[in-house]
Amino acid sequence: MTSILVLHIDDEPDFLDVASEILAQQSDQLKIITAASAAEGLDKLATRSVDCIISDYRMPEKDGIELLKAVRAEYPDLPFILFTGEGSEAVASDAIAAGATDYLRKGHGTERYELLANRIENAVEQYRTNQRAVELERVRALVSNIDQALIRASSLSEIKTRVCEIISNSEPYRFAWIGERDPETDRIEPQAWAGVEDVYLDTIVVTADNSPTGQGPAGTAVRERRIATSQNIQADPAFEVWREEALDRGYRSTAAVPLEYNDTLYGLLCVYSSRSFAFAEDEQALLSELGNSISHAMHSLKIRDELRAERTFIDQALDSLADIFYVLDSEGNVQRCNEQFERLAGYADEEISDLDALSLFREEEREGVSEAIEEALTTGQSTIEAEFRTAAGKRVPHEFTADRLTDQDGDLIGLVGTGRDISERTRRERELQDQKEQLEQFAATVSHDLRNPLTVIQGRLALLQAEQSNEHLAVIETATDRMERIVEDLLWLAREQQEIGSLEPVSIDTAAEAAWKLVSDPADEAELYCDCGADTQPLVKADTDQFRHLLENLFRNTIDHAGRDVTVVVGGIFGDATGFYIEDDGPGIPAEDREKVFEAGYSTSESGTGLGLNIVKRVADAHGWDICATESSMGGTRFEITGLELVE
Repeated sequence: MTSILVLHIDDEPDFLDVASEILAQQSDQLKIITAASAAEGLDKLATRSVDCIISDYRMPEKDGIELLKAVRAEYPDLPFILFTGEGSEAVASDAIAAGATDYLRKGHGTERYELLANRIENAVEQYRTNQRAVELERVRALVSNIDQALIRASSLSEIKTRVCEIISNSEPYRFAWIGERDPETDRIEPQAWAGVEDVYLDTIVVTADNSPTGQGPAGTAVRERRIATSQNIQADPAFEVWREEALDRGYRSTAAVPLEYNDTLYGLLCVYSSRSFAFAEDEQALLSELGNSISHAMHSLKIRDELRAERTFIDQALDSLADIFYVLDSEGNVQRCNEQFERLAGYADEEISDLDALSLFREEEREGVSEAIEEALTTGQSTIEAEFRTAAGKRVPHEFTADRLTDQDGDLIGLVGTGRDISERTRRERELQDQKEQLEQFAATVSHDLRNPLTVIQGRLALLQAEQSNEHLAVIETATDRMERIVEDLLWLAREQQEIGSLEPVSIDTAAEAAWKLVSDPADEAELYCDCGADTQPLVKADTDQFRHLLENLFRNTIDHAGRDVTVVVGGIFGDATGFYIEDDGPGIPAEDREKVFEAGYSTSESGTGLGLNIVKRVADAHGWDICATESSMGGTRFEITGLELVE
């Protein structure tokens, strides 16, 4: 048994001294404090937690029976032994009736004190056993009630409120509050409270710093992350700044429990008791365990709220998509989808859950969709175009993508993917196909119905020129040449357009010289100079045929507009932009017309087709290059083509 604190009350000071000394000799577990009157004894009882009271019967102002009744009013079970010289049966009967634990007459010799010591130990042991059982049951009930509340709580605020309510309704607790430390001010701000508080929290300031307002149990618990108590508010110097307000409300002791989980402090629980020394070691241990349960519940709710907020964010993001979003299980059944899916499908939520994805497609497309699902499950991903069939029977073409979905262990869960409405794309593709067919028909017409008669005209013209010289024949020859070029350009636009084949290394200088030979007439005085500014000719990536066509049209345009004695220079552009330029010494292009020259049909030359520079622009665009017209260093026109990729 641990030490026993005994309060011995007797109006004879000398007897108290002797009795205390003899009792201490009888048992080293007994520690005696004394009082010379009932009033003094009650005052000491209010400030000290004692294990047993020994009292004389015959005392002035208030006798032992009256003292016993006063004690029982406040401490119903505290061991109380009437130790008196009065030996009447009436006194003994009254003492037992009033709730005395034992009655013992004073006597001579140490035998009476040995007996008294034995009865004190037995009474205290029984009292402590009973108290432990009662306290254990009380705390168990408290913990059980709080555990149930934690299970049912749906928010952090509900946890805090219910914990405070349950604790404050459990004797001997009178008040409880939960607060959080403000990192900027270091104040512990109350978040929830319940019990006999009468605006108590409005009248006090509690901090976690080293100031006087931080030296109480709350500040200590926050700083040191452990349960801290003030077992006797009336006498505890650390509680001085709050003492008056606390005592006015019946608070006699308090405990502060840090609500900590995984090194994160979620708050602080403060509990106030109507009894001094209410928080014994066992009770502190239970409160610490209770704090762990509360903080774990807070942590779980915080994680749940964070996950819920994250899921809400993801749902909102998915619902804002114009595309379909879906999740299928490994059997191909819909497990999750966004609002776009629901709107398009036209099914209610309960109808979509576990819906067979194949049912959303036409019978003739289901095999292909099934194969795409199996491909994604097997290889990891797949893409397919199919018509999504709505509940109303409407068919909407979509491009569906699917990716294999696994859990954190890598086990297959199903598929996740999107479906993009390609109605507009499909319509555009059909239009382009129609246009392509029309262009092919046009190309066939141009090639056959125009080129054949033109060939006849050119042949007859050659025969006439062989027989005679006539200025009209020269005009006809120029016109037929222009018609031939128009036919060639139209056929290119109709058949080749801007489709780019494989990209190969091409030398700008070599390609320019080859194109110049095809365009220029040896009889003319036009000259070409290639100066790309490198010892080794730089190579660029280009479609060889299309690049040649671009150069031919640029050179032909230059000769048509600058004359047959034009000087043309081809040079490289290096630095931030890689490319080349073609410039001449001709009349140039007015600044206001430099954007227009690339438009189809625009020409200032009577012999021009109005298609050459438009073809140049199309070839450049198809390669991803930029082209612009500006003034050359020789005062003529300069075309710059940039954005080319050099071959290392």
